[in-house]
Amino acid sequence: MFLQSGIAIGKSHCLLPAVWLPLFLGLILLGSCSKDETVHKTSLLLKTGQAYTADNAFIATGGTIRIGVLASGAGAPLTYIRIDRITGNDTVTQLDRGLFANSEGLDADYTFAKDTSAVEIWNVTVMNADRVTAMSSIRINKGSGSAYGPISYFPSVVFGFQDNHSLGHFVDADEGLVYDEATVTGKEGTIDILGYYYVTSGLPSPSLTCPGYTAAVGYYPQLAGWSVKNNTLYDYLSTDNNLVSVESFDAAINDSLLIRAYQPDKVSGNCKYCYTGKIVPFKTMEGKYGLIKVVRADEAENGTIEIAVKIQQ
Repeated sequence: MFLQSGIAIGKSHCLLPAVWLPLFLGLILLGSCSKDETVHKTSLLLKTGQAYTADNAFIATGGTIRIGVLASGAGAPLTYIRIDRITGNDTVTQLDRGLFANSEGLDADYTFAKDTSAVEIWNVTVMNADRVTAMSSIRINKGSGSAYGPISYFPSVVFGFQDNHSLGHFVDADEGLVYDEATVTGKEGTIDILGYYYVTSGLPSPSLTCPGYTAAVGYYPQLAGWSVKNNTLYDYLSTDNNLVSVESFDAAINDSLLIRAYQPDKVSGNCKYCYTGKIVPFKTMEGKYGLIKVVRADEAENGTIEIAVKIQQ
């Protein structure tokens, strides 16, 4: 009896810490996590001054809207920016982009064009890695007249696909110039357009891309060493559905069609199925609107593509 009693007492003393110790440790860990897992507050300012569009400004149709963004994740990296244009009950996303801006924050300018709406509300939203957002807005009114501007026209720009070693691959859309691997050195920041060929969904696809598109480095490995990689956005919805005619492209003498043709809600840094006769609306990293007419496109990795380009000056 004494031994059984002693064993029973021993078990009762050992059981107490076995039950309470995990709970005690959990409370300690909970306390430490609450101190370490600080949620960082995102901050956002829109730039002011003559270079930027002021709140409640009046801008003529086709005129330039320039929005400057200063943002910080306050200890957490910024990971996302979105810019929406709201006209009445209609919201169109003009920019929707992931990013990674650590302690340096985000200091960037974005350029758009005024449409025909009497009043537009432009919302800028940024988010950090803690998924904390900040938003700022400006109101823009329609001014009198129109402000459509001049364009540059390059009727024949010929460049090679990925396995073509006789022609250059890198296109400066502003100047209509093509560079090869040697001559592009020092010009990387001017390159807007690249071409490549592949088969996708069982279909041959002469394609347009840009230095900043993730998959482009797979076709042009030298892009990995570029310090500047421009992101050109192609309106693939308009391209796929032939929403701009060849006749309209040929008749364009100012940037009115270039601005109106570009639909920002269905865009990518890659445009597939760029067959002969396709019209491709695009927007450069610099904020210029343009149109590409595919004059001719080979269907081979070592082939070439010829395009005509109209772009804002």
